[in-house]
Amino acid sequence: MRSWSAMNALWKLCRILLINLGLLLCLALVAEIVLHIIYRGGNPFLAPAKNELRVRDPHYTHGLKPNFNGFDAWGSNTVRIFTNSLGFRDAAVRDVPMATDRKRIVFIGDSFAESLGVPYEESFIGLFAQAFPAFDVLNAGVSSYAPSVYYEKLKYFLDAGLKFDEAVVYIDISDIQDEATLYSYDQNGVLQMGLFQTGSDECSPIPRPPLQRPEKQWWEKISYMDEFLGQMRYSAELGRAIGAAKLEDLSKSRAVYSRDYARASWTYSENSNCYGALGIEASIDKAKKQMDRLYELLSSRGIALSVGVYPWPQQLLYDVENSRQARIWREWCAGKCRRFFNHFPDFFEYKAQDPDFIRSLYFWGDFHFNGKGNALLAQGLIKNYE
Repeated sequence: MRSWSAMNALWKLCRILLINLGLLLCLALVAEIVLHIIYRGGNPFLAPAKNELRVRDPHYTHGLKPNFNGFDAWGSNTVRIFTNSLGFRDAAVRDVPMATDRKRIVFIGDSFAESLGVPYEESFIGLFAQAFPAFDVLNAGVSSYAPSVYYEKLKYFLDAGLKFDEAVVYIDISDIQDEATLYSYDQNGVLQMGLFQTGSDECSPIPRPPLQRPEKQWWEKISYMDEFLGQMRYSAELGRAIGAAKLEDLSKSRAVYSRDYARASWTYSENSNCYGALGIEASIDKAKKQMDRLYELLSSRGIALSVGVYPWPQQLLYDVENSRQARIWREWCAGKCRRFFNHFPDFFEYKAQDPDFIRSLYFWGDFHFNGKGNALLAQGLIKNYE
């Protein structure tokens, strides 16, 4: 009898589990059907998350939301972000008066100036502000900016009444390709930011990852939830692959540290076809002409202009200290700039002392400066500003 009772109890338990499993599968099936009816355009779980920090702007294409207090992610790094009343990244949310009795310096650049993935107080502009507390330091830099935006954004704020004494423009290696492929003026003379188009998959601004996304399984093709789980699994595996990768792995063709990565290679190679209809030389000329416009705008209002340049990993790996990037903007600055901050020598000196210089100065698997890279940049900036 005991054996029969035990078998009966086990059968009841299995039946309950099977019923619950069946109900769970039915609910999952219903959920999939509802999701496919509502979201016919694609998987809602894989749709880009709404970014409250980054906003469109009709005058200079895009910027940061004013008075933002929240977080922003870059790769595996999530940092606290504050912006001031102008929509500039800052140490805290604050109201910025249009005029001040303090000397005011406005920095502008792209994602390197914004300092993605780094707390403001560890960014090179934040460190500069700490070194010169008597100055009112403003950071107008935002990801994907280029000389066309430097001009339009500073003009917009000057026309709005913002007073400052000096503009410091940090010109990025990628600015040349962005001028070639992203920025143009419409028939009304308004700057537009287009889609990144170079005419070739080999020219993608996204480096080739060390781990390719595997072909989707049949169940991932029909199930939004399975597709999402597959993507999460791949992202985790990719993160581990990047962490374990050696420099040789990340230097293969079109990888993040490769010689032929088009966004960086123009300073040491003339063979890149990834600069649209303009090509490299005309794109450089376009960037210089936009900087000419900025210089004329600032000088007409008695505002000094300074320019800074720094290397990407590719310049340290494949270029020379007197890189074309440094030569172009040093020559352009002659007779125009109050100061020219050339950070190439500092980074090449560091390279000579540290065999693992890429991992030390940049986020691994990325070309942006980490905290140490920002500190080295700040060190040269502060030293040459004093």
